[in-house]
Amino acid sequence: MAQKVLAQFADAQLFLFVRHLFAVEGFEVVLASENEGGIEEGAADYVAVVVDAAAISRESGFAQLRRSFPEAAFLVLSRDAQTFGDNLSAKDLVLNSPFNPSKLVRFLRQLRYGRGLRDEVSRVDPILCFADLEMDISRLQVSRSGQHVALTALQFKILRHMLERPAQVCTREELIMHCWPEDSEVELRTVDIHLGLIRRTLKRLGPDLIRTVRGAGYALQLPCDASKGPSRH
Repeated sequence: MAQKVLAQFADAQLFLFVRHLFAVEGFEVVLASENEGGIEEGAADYVAVVVDAAAISRESGFAQLRRSFPEAAFLVLSRDAQTFGDNLSAKDLVLNSPFNPSKLVRFLRQLRYGRGLRDEVSRVDPILCFADLEMDISRLQVSRSGQHVALTALQFKILRHMLERPAQVCTREELIMHCWPEDSEVELRTVDIHLGLIRRTLKRLGPDLIRTVRGAGYALQLPCDASKGPSRH
């Protein structure tokens, strides 16, 4: 089911453009005037609120909207970020015209992959294992069949992200979101290059443990003759 985003716009053409961008990323955008139960109806169901500043006459109007959706991230399209003062939080984004595409894409990825990340990281185990691969997070060391695996800091982050989710496919966008520095402009092909380096390094010590999922991303795979399944200690 698509995650819901509430939009308040004065410019119909701008709304259609933004709705298209969000739809491509898998979000359902609902125009405030189309929200049958009123603007606060089902507030907890919305992961974000997109606001065209021209649709809000005063700063107090934005403050009220903020109070109505306290858990949502806000994307504000405005000519002046200072207008909203203390009503903005760290998870919000103000885009000035003309919009910076990379910042908007990062906001969308944050919505798509970043929810609940802090809680998930806090529960992570210090030792992650998959087949004969072992990662010691506290010591920043990786070994396979007892032999040291030399990885760069970025490769360690990528492999860690996959080991923390051994049963799921990790998309390239997701890996960029979690493993590269914030606001980095990274091409999808760059992810392929780093995954290729990780695979070659691991294959020197045993069968391939990473598979490419065409059109989706990458996932861990057990060797055909492996008797040891994915585990956590």
